Amino acid sequence: MTDTTKPEPCRGADIEIIDRSSGDKVPIPSTVRINGVKVPIPSGSSIKIDDIRDDEAVVVTVTMFARRITIHHEDSPAGN
Repeated sequence: MTDTTKPEPCRGADIEIIDRSSGDKVPIPSTVRINGVKVPIPSGSSIKIDDIRDDEAVVVTVTMFARRITIHHEDSPAGN
């Protein structure tokens, strides 16, 4: 029997950078969520957001603590 389920289409991540300080003129990120999951970021780390333009994808660079990093090869379904 062949697997007929279609893989989920690729999509970008939902990034939320939240400032919970009290009225500073410059936002200071205190919480970062990726796809709705809060991720811990080191104190004093920077978050870089590349220029936002209508004709390009937005790139965000975040330094965060990782629980697990997995790098591996994955076989693709036949025909891809």
